[in-house]
Amino acid sequence: MNLNNHLIYIDITQICGIGCEFCMYSDKHTIKDHLILTEKAKENISQIINHKEVKRVSVSGEGEPLNNIKAFIEILELSKGGISFEFITSGNINHDKLIEFYKDINNILSKNKDVCNIRLSTDSYHIKKIKYFPHAISLKYFFDHNLQNLTFSFRSIDIDKEFTRNYLKNELSLLNITSNIIINTVLDDKIIINNKSFQIDYKNLVKPVFVKNIKYMTLTEYIQAQEKRYKKDFTLGSMNLYPSSNGIDLTIKPNGDTYFYGIDSVKLGNIHSDNLTIEILKDIINKDKLIYTLHTIPFLKLMDKISINDNIRAMINRANNPYWIIKEIISYDKSLLEKLIEN
Repeated sequence: MNLNNHLIYIDITQICGIGCEFCMYSDKHTIKDHLILTEKAKENISQIINHKEVKRVSVSGEGEPLNNIKAFIEILELSKGGISFEFITSGNINHDKLIEFYKDINNILSKNKDVCNIRLSTDSYHIKKIKYFPHAISLKYFFDHNLQNLTFSFRSIDIDKEFTRNYLKNELSLLNITSNIIINTVLDDKIIINNKSFQIDYKNLVKPVFVKNIKYMTLTEYIQAQEKRYKKDFTLGSMNLYPSSNGIDLTIKPNGDTYFYGIDSVKLGNIHSDNLTIEILKDIINKDKLIYTLHTIPFLKLMDKISINDNIRAMINRANNPYWIIKEIISYDKSLLEKLIEN
């Protein structure tokens, strides 16, 4: 199986003071674990993120990653150059501290010749709970300092498209910044400022039981939209535009446990104690029947395969997100995993 253009997620904290209704990791927030980089962890992460086949390193959290800036800085400093980083955050810290954070990481990025996109949560659930609004001030900082290594984008949820568009335009207007929203697909928009384009991505909802009388994107609609975007069938793994091969989609948890994203039933090892390289991970995908199936068979076809009664169909619909469903299947009936890999 050919794998390339890998996506590496590093979750650096479980601490979060926001608590959005749709959060996939709300059950983790009471654990309050932080990623602390041991020498072994640094060795593993360095080998992985500096591999020539890695397309992006996304640093986030099962909580708010600004609660563990130290780990993010240490990860940036492991770069040997030319890495595309991403930092997913609510941006909920004092504006002076936020700007200082931007200065610090921009200096590291410039030194290493890396880039980093700061991806700011811009849905109504985050906005109503944060004290400091980072969105407009971040773009002002971008233009005021003509940044080359640090960029910004926004993420929201599919039921909040109008809210997100209006919120961004209004916040920017308060700083006398004129903007225009271009609707691209059902999964993304672009906001245009001074001929510069900034991405707005929309995610579908995990366990949307809190949504009442609002039309949200179903699992099938979400996957079909992804297939239209990438021009190929959707499978687990890092999706890349056709005809490029898909890649590894790896997630490292705050305690160091490592999994393929969406397949939390199969622990690959721990960055503090095991040797983990891209070559080892590729070998695991090719040898493990469940993982190989999830990376090669269209996801909707697999869901049809296990949808043998109304209860299972309801469970799949409740989860409503391809990266969450395997976790739900294990809780509901682990034997369904065997059905996934039947010929």
